Amino acid sequence: MQTMKNLGAILAVLLALALRPANPASLFSAFASNLGPQEEIRYTVVRHGTGYEERLYPSKNWVCTEQKGGYSNEDQVQVFLRLFGYLGGENSQNRHLKMGIPASIEYKITAEGKAFTACFFLEEKDQSNYPTPTNGEVTVISRPAMTVFTRKFGGYATTETTWLEEADSLRAVLKEAGEETRSDIMYWNAYNSPVKFWNRRNEVWLLKV
Repeated sequence: MQTMKNLGAILAVLLALALRPANPASLFSAFASNLGPQEEIRYTVVRHGTGYEERLYPSKNWVCTEQKGGYSNEDQVQVFLRLFGYLGGENSQNRHLKMGIPASIEYKITAEGKAFTACFFLEEKDQSNYPTPTNGEVTVISRPAMTVFTRKFGGYATTETTWLEEADSLRAVLKEAGEETRSDIMYWNAYNSPVKFWNRRNEVWLLKV
């Protein structure tokens, strides 16, 4: 049942690509070119804890868009289209770029409520020579260096509930170890294409205080 649901989500994305007015062929190309091996952001393992890992990530550029409305499947499809549009040539150089991993959601608690920002990591060769997005809803931002606590978990993490439950579970492990994390921000990270059904890798990054 879950596999059929995930297939339906993939078909919905492909249909959205086909029906999108702005150059659907370039979006298909961007999608297809990112089904194979992808470059992962480099990090340093500070130490291995019991049931978690502490990592140091350097400051890097990410292409991002605000996920307006919430974290529904429809919201996720819209941000997917905007970000893959950029990779597919909707940029100042009309250049096709490969997507680095992970695909990452910044989940932030503000005075106005929850804010979601979806991002793709830009490969190292594009870090200092990236084209400017032509879609006003897409920007390239520099995330600061950060020290995080994390662990890997599998399956399809497609709902806000799944991510928040994993975050709460990880926090419990960290509390037992005497570690403190920020409560106003976290990152939800997926490493696999939607057509990979088994041995999937997901991670919540909790920022060290």
